[in-house]
Order: sequence, then structure tokens, then C-alpha cells
Amino acid sequence: MKYALFDEHGTPTALFDLDLSTSIPPEAVAISDADWREILDNQGRRRWSGDRLVEYEPPPLPAPVPSAISDRQFAQALALAGTITEAEALAWAARGELPQAMEEALDQIPDTDGQRFGARMMLAAATSYERHHPLSEQLGALLTNPATGKPYDATALDALWTRAAAL
Repeated sequence: MKYALFDEHGTPTALFDLDLSTSIPPEAVAISDADWREILDNQGRRRWSGDRLVEYEPPPLPAPVPSAISDRQFAQALALAGTITEAEALAWAARGELPQAMEEALDQIPDTDGQRFGARMMLAAATSYERHHPLSEQLGALLTNPATGKPYDATALDALWTRAAAL
């Protein structure tokens, strides 16, 4: 005889075979050999509906966030988001002229050990921007996300990088 434990969504969490196990939890459900085989052969794709096993198609995993985007993609995505203007994006991409919002964010970075100057140099001269560079998080926290009226948090930065990579 075979048994299974299911979570609140009907997802199998443990399987028991009476021939191999001497301790079956009281909340375990008796299942057929065919159900046992279905669970093993289709892990993550079967759920218990209360009286029988049913097929389940899990939602697709989100695409991974790109680790880096080009300077053009970054400027264009910020313009499309409304963080900077299109004219500022063009000037930034073409000549390295930083948009007003970036200048204001940079002004908030401590001016110790050349930190502000380093950030300004990176923004003005970089040809790519890494999502997990410390400056990405720091500037995100200093810029206003027009969609929320709040700073860019990790989720918003991930969305910005993902959108930029598609441009």
C-alpha cells in the first residue's frame, strides 16, 4: 500500500510505501500504485484534488534579470520610464552628459575618498551597466521611480534592467 502527504495546495510533499516504512503519518492519504508512479514520473506536475490526482501545469518561471545592459539601453529605459527626458537620454548616450536627475542623485553621494567623482565618471563614461554593481543599488535608492513616486527598489531595478535588455 502507498501513501502520500499533500500541502494545502494539493502538492505532494512526502511519499510512503507501507512495504518500506513502518511509520505512516495519520494525515497521509492512501493512493494507488498508479498515482504513486504518476507523482514520481511527473514531479511538480501533479496535485491532489481531494479524491484523486490531477494534472497541474506550474506557471513559467520568470526570465532571469540580465546582469548587464549597454549605456544606450540604460539611458533609453530611464527615458521610457520617465525618470529622465528623451533629450537627456540622447545627450547622455551621445556625449556622456548626465541628466539632471542623475546629477541630483550624485549630489547626495558622500564626497569622501572620491566616491562621488568615481560615480560620476562611471555614469558618464561606462559602456555597460551591471545590475548588481553597488552603484546601481545606491543610485536606484536616490532616483525617483515615476511609476511609484518612490525610489527604485530591487524589484524596480530588476524590471528596469529587463526592459532595457529588450530595447
